Amino acid sequence: MYAAMNSKGILINACEAEIKEAYYCCHCFKQVKLISTDSRIYFRHHNEVDNEINERSIHKNGKELIATEIKKFKTNSVETEFFLPEINQRPDIFVNRRVAFEYQCAKINVKTLSERVDGYRSLKIKNIWIIGGDYLDTKVRKEHLKFIRYNNKWGFHLLMLDSEHQLFRIFFHISFVGPFNKIVSQQAVFSENEFPKIFKFKPQKNILNSIVMNDYGINKIRRKNDLESQKVKMNFYKEKDITVEEYLLGKTFPPRAPVYSRPAWQMICTGQFENMNQPFL
Repeated sequence: MYAAMNSKGILINACEAEIKEAYYCCHCFKQVKLISTDSRIYFRHHNEVDNEINERSIHKNGKELIATEIKKFKTNSVETEFFLPEINQRPDIFVNRRVAFEYQCAKINVKTLSERVDGYRSLKIKNIWIIGGDYLDTKVRKEHLKFIRYNNKWGFHLLMLDSEHQLFRIFFHISFVGPFNKIVSQQAVFSENEFPKIFKFKPQKNILNSIVMNDYGINKIRRKNDLESQKVKMNFYKEKDITVEEYLLGKTFPPRAPVYSRPAWQMICTGQFENMNQPFL
């Protein structure tokens, strides 16, 4: 988890936490431990066994909830954990043996996700993924982007289920805004009994304004000392004989599709528009 409460009940982001302080889970209120690695900083429950049991319960309850709601559509068959030997996979919920629903609660890397999605596609099975558990949040984060899909009604979107409170949350019209790819989205929440309404939901799209690079943004770039940023700055200066900061001041950044692996300022300076690995797109 990426945030926990301190002893005063204030929610603290893991990146801002102090190693000597005590922190508590927002859901079960048990004490958690701050973990810092080379790749990320996060909170973890002290007792992983108890946590795993809790995660299994969350997944089981969510799977049952989804299956119950799908049955209201009067489908021919709704099966759980049906084994597909051709791809060695068990969809959480299999509808009419044509549509697989997956309720993904545990963290999964994009390679494994891609393999599972490709497996379904090889059998021409439509697969719909609903995230929850470790992915549960009230806004879209970078770790969610591997799950996004696209359609004309919702734009770039993803579906989330809080099985504890029996709430479905759809994030739609997800976009990158500004030079640093800030993730913005619209969202709507549905109770369990409103599950059919999700698929009839036709929202209006909010108009997003372009962002002009100002002094604050320039100073933010100036402070970026990671290897990739330094490389972009150095190569740009060698090629253009002008600094990135001078070049970008006053530049306009229109909203972009949330598919790029580089922040917008780097894409403009390098001319390289590399896409993330997003299996559903």
